[in-house]
Amino acid sequence: MISFKPNKIQSLWGKGFFTSVLGTTVSILLTFGTSALIESKEKKDAQRQTAMMVIHDIDMCVDQLEEMAKDEEERINAVQYILAHLDEIASLPKDTIDLAIDMLIDYDGTPTTFDNAKENIFKSSQDIWSNLDNMAFIDNMERFYSERKAVEEYMVKSLFFAEPISFEEWGQMMIDSKANNYRMDYTAILKEKLMDSKVQFFIDQSTSRVRYYRNHAQDWRDISDRNKFIMNISDEELAEYIKSSQRGGSRVDKRGLIGQWECKAKGYQDQNYEFLENDSFCTRLMMHYANPFYNNDIIITYIYGGKWSLKDDTLFMVSTPQSAEVELDTSRITYRPEMRDSVMHMIGMINVAAWKGSLRQSLERNMRDTFPVTTNKAHDKIEIVVSRDDDGSVNSHYLKRVKDRDAFNK
Repeated sequence: MISFKPNKIQSLWGKGFFTSVLGTTVSILLTFGTSALIESKEKKDAQRQTAMMVIHDIDMCVDQLEEMAKDEEERINAVQYILAHLDEIASLPKDTIDLAIDMLIDYDGTPTTFDNAKENIFKSSQDIWSNLDNMAFIDNMERFYSERKAVEEYMVKSLFFAEPISFEEWGQMMIDSKANNYRMDYTAILKEKLMDSKVQFFIDQSTSRVRYYRNHAQDWRDISDRNKFIMNISDEELAEYIKSSQRGGSRVDKRGLIGQWECKAKGYQDQNYEFLENDSFCTRLMMHYANPFYNNDIIITYIYGGKWSLKDDTLFMVSTPQSAEVELDTSRITYRPEMRDSVMHMIGMINVAAWKGSLRQSLERNMRDTFPVTTNKAHDKIEIVVSRDDDGSVNSHYLKRVKDRDAFNK
């Protein structure tokens, strides 16, 4: 018979109680300690995500200013060339005339130059302010956003940036051209406007505008580099953030891309792609042209092909300039009898051979294109990232798989 003495029982109970308490205490410490570690890591991750978001905002604005400077240089070169050949203006290339006209017209009134969406997030989110505890970084961002606002206001108010032909004046020119079937004589307009003192002042300030864009681009680039250094963010890490934040979907493989796809990029533009197993492709871009003189649209189709390949999540397309073709379709249009001569005259001015030559030249200049590409879960849609707009936002085309095998040729 086993006998337990009272002090023995108390001793055993005390040990058990101590072990239980110790285990509970350790468990609590581990739980709270792990939670604290997780919260600390999550806070650090959120901090870096926030930092990369606003640093990317700076970089997009830098790219935007550099693009504005480049556009300014291209347009002033066109204007200077026209001024040097003013007596021959009627025979100058159309693209040169178009660049000069674009430089002088205020199409948008007083638009917002920069996208302030990320600035609003940065300044309004309490979570962001609690996550970002680096005052040097915050001060740099405040400086950047303050400077950006000042730049935008200056570009709106300064005469240096005020295009001399208002949108209203341009509209009146269009109305006045009604007697000429709304065909504006751009060469005559330029020849007249280039003698205007207001236009000449705007042209003379071109160099100052380019310098203004590039000076601020460099200042903001310095702020971006400083912030990357402060937050220890590498270019590779930022590139990965941009890639993950701008694109959705999953990786598409070669078999998933083979077939026919259609894309309605704009209301007046349809584009079809066909990717074949032999690594060749064909694309058809259909442009719809409407006019008050007729119903429905004239359709001009640009056709070209080449070779394609897929590596990781990037689509490579190498065009064959010799494959360029242009087709004119007027079968859908109808018009009133009294408009026949005007419509026939318009159709007669469409030089398919010249447009084919222009398409071939364009392909020769840009034979190789690369596009990030992903697919949705159903694998019946793909996203192709085509470019970035002036504000840095992504310009994507969304292609839908064509189930009707004959649709591509309709």
